[in-house]
Amino acid sequence: MQNLKLLTINLHCLVEEELEKKQQIIASKIAELDVDVVFLQEVAQTQTKPIVVADVKIDNYAYTLQKLLQKEHKIYHLYFEKIKQSFGKYDEGVAILSKYPLRYHKATLISKTSDYNNWKSRKILSYYLTLENHIIYLATTHFGWSDGYEIFENQVDAAYDVINQKDLSIVAGDFNITPDSKEYQYIVRKGLIDIFKEDPEFSNKPTHVANMDIHPEGKRIDYIMTNKPVTLLERDIVFSKEVVSDHFGVYANIQFE
Repeated sequence: MQNLKLLTINLHCLVEEELEKKQQIIASKIAELDVDVVFLQEVAQTQTKPIVVADVKIDNYAYTLQKLLQKEHKIYHLYFEKIKQSFGKYDEGVAILSKYPLRYHKATLISKTSDYNNWKSRKILSYYLTLENHIIYLATTHFGWSDGYEIFENQVDAAYDVINQKDLSIVAGDFNITPDSKEYQYIVRKGLIDIFKEDPEFSNKPTHVANMDIHPEGKRIDYIMTNKPVTLLERDIVFSKEVVSDHFGVYANIQFE
């Protein structure tokens, strides 16, 4: 049997007040939980800042977390995909922090628009993790909602087309849908398993603050899903008391054969 500790959170770019304090809280929680793979959305960096490596700039949120974790003697590999402009000054994208090196990078457009200047542009970022005799597909994404042009179900189809069906696949992120929605049912019918679904304590627990985007009340819109059944050893909604973003974090410790 193999275990993996997972965490997903939408970081809300770089616009939070007391940002440095909140970044430290996130890094400390990752270290405390000893998370293996962290899935990140709304990962921002200032467009005018210098590049440190590849597309990563010096104030990149994921890069900042990586450096803070190093100070806590935790080494993580950083994988970042730039997708669009946000707030008129940031590169925004998605990222993965992993204790283990990942292989076979793939960033796939899932929205109709690919315009860097359009906030509706969306991608799914995926890699493969080899862990002992297991091959695990990891992906992070930030789905958009249907608005007459962009269609949520089409984004799911585009993402599902690149998900590995042979091996264990883990897809995590801000899905922008609630468990009682038809969009949620569409994902489930596609074959993805919501690992919190059977837990009444967590299945409807909010993962974001109230009055955000199209969600007037706090609902569960952030998920960790798999294509094969796994055993859930631990689960939690983190950062709901020490709020670090307009989203809370979703944590799970899973076991699989």
